[in-house]
Amino acid sequence: MATWQFGPFDNDEAVEWCAELECADPDQRAELTRAALAKLTSPVGVGTAEDAARAIAAAAVVLQALTGKPVSASAYSPRFLAGREYIQASPELRELAARALDAALAPGSAWRLQRHDDIEEEEAIAVVEQLRRGLNSVDI
Repeated sequence: MATWQFGPFDNDEAVEWCAELECADPDQRAELTRAALAKLTSPVGVGTAEDAARAIAAAAVVLQALTGKPVSASAYSPRFLAGREYIQASPELRELAARALDAALAPGSAWRLQRHDDIEEEEAIAVVEQLRRGLNSVDI
């Protein structure tokens, strides 16, 4: 996974996932988001760093859907969000997003190991922690 910056949409995996989300029928976007989040929280196995990158982007989409406020100024965020089009978010989707972020942040996770000793490790972790706090603070 190539990472250019530390925002939720600023890596190859997130960009590919966002492109898939953009091309999807608006009625299918919530399910694609749910699938990206669920892959990281699946009890079957440990998610990869790529799964985590997609889940982090999905969690950012959920947070923006819940608050109506952009979570990133990245040029790579889904374009439909700029037009105030959102996915249908629910309390269950918010909880799934929170669990996915917890899995990404967990010590020893593939996402954390990939960033270990990276020059932007602390910034990347701070972005995910900020998304997590944002999800906690939203009332549905």
